[in-house]
Amino acid sequence: MRRRPATLLATAALLVFAGCTTVRNDMAGPVVGVPLDLPDHFMVASSGVGKAEEPKPDEGCRNPMVDPRDATLMTLMRSGGGKGDYAVQSEYGSGHKYGVTSRQLLRIDCATGKALGIVDQ
Repeated sequence: MRRRPATLLATAALLVFAGCTTVRNDMAGPVVGVPLDLPDHFMVASSGVGKAEEPKPDEGCRNPMVDPRDATLMTLMRSGGGKGDYAVQSEYGSGHKYGVTSRQLLRIDCATGKALGIVDQ
């Protein structure tokens, strides 16, 4: 069966683009920084304005997590082994809260809500 040149070109472009991406999809990245000004632990945002609940060991990584002090939300980007890497969303835009830049994520122990460190995206 012959393929059209346009189909081959589109497939090649897709493969090149996929190889150029810099976002990690695994949890193998090491902790690269120590977060600052953290709550004792983060909570799971639940439906309703200002509502949150405690993380539970048997529920895995939930989304979104929230800082109970000021309602800063964090979006789950990837998870594995009971840990989740979360993008920080603050009034300053993405990044710099807790010492996390726009190219980093905050790693959280999903069973306890405790921050484990800063990791690269």
